[in-house]
Amino acid sequence: MSTADEGGLAGLDRLLRNTFEWYTVSKKEFKDAIRSKGLWLLGLIFTTAFIAPVALALYFDIGVGQQGQGLGMQLLLSQVYLNMVTLLLPIVAIFLGFAAISKERTSGSLKLLLSLPHSRKDVIIGKVLGRCAVLGVPLVASLAITAVFLTASRLTFKPELFGLFSFFTVVFALVFVAIVVSISGAFKKSLWSGAANFIVYFYFTFLWNAGANGVGNILSNELGVTGAIRWHVVLLLKLVNPNQAYKTLVNSMLGSGEAPALSARYGMFRQGEEASRTICADVLNGAPQAQEGVFGTIITCAPGSGSLPFYYSDPAVVVFMLAWIGIAASVSYYTFNLADL
Repeated sequence: MSTADEGGLAGLDRLLRNTFEWYTVSKKEFKDAIRSKGLWLLGLIFTTAFIAPVALALYFDIGVGQQGQGLGMQLLLSQVYLNMVTLLLPIVAIFLGFAAISKERTSGSLKLLLSLPHSRKDVIIGKVLGRCAVLGVPLVASLAITAVFLTASRLTFKPELFGLFSFFTVVFALVFVAIVVSISGAFKKSLWSGAANFIVYFYFTFLWNAGANGVGNILSNELGVTGAIRWHVVLLLKLVNPNQAYKTLVNSMLGSGEAPALSARYGMFRQGEEASRTICADVLNGAPQAQEGVFGTIITCAPGSGSLPFYYSDPAVVVFMLAWIGIAASVSYYTFNLADL
């Protein structure tokens, strides 16, 4: 690295340190992680998790036949990586960040940190951004190594497809780290923080959709709210779940046809014929089409005369995911600011 580059980086570091009080906290978080073996272990976990399916399925013909190899990237991303990321990545984020603040409260080092010119808001922001970097760096590195393996495999590597998948995956990871660290700031003990984080993870992963559908049933059965309004509420509730938002974004990216985002949003429902027609036509601006299946009539959703509402588009769903960073940090700051350290 040249002297000019070093001077530029030093100048940028000095500018950030003088401008943002939280920068010092986040920088310390990241430097501490680099000196530990945890960051390198994370990199090994991610790299192994992403490369193993490529090696087993494509280099040794395990699990994927010739037809599956022809489907290429879509098959690998939809049948392997999508479920692996939504199940594994939040757990890694929890182990990485559940004690980020609560451990320092227990040890008393948080009082020392706050005795320096750092506010509680600076600590929350710095911890969130620092831990996001700790998870993001090895994740990005492992995705880059995976891309190299894919180009050398028998798959037809599609860089734009893998690039979008990588972007959505990194956003999902950072969102969950922010949630985990923010929960840590709301509890005095790491044990309570860990328990609360696993409850949130379990609810997001396995119970949120049932809760959204339950709200729809209450609107219909108790309040008399039916038709498109009911399904608008249910869909919005599903989309604000970071797990479901990530899944529908990847499904939209992998989809084919004229309106993959429309198909991905419609695929979030499993309803009867009448409800399916309402969701397709009145919520998503699509054109319902009836097909006779083995178990009765199946309603598919084709592009209609109108376009998919912007608030259900892929960019809007990304915004829904990113909003969790601000929501989690705000709630954590409120509870952390009231706490007696």
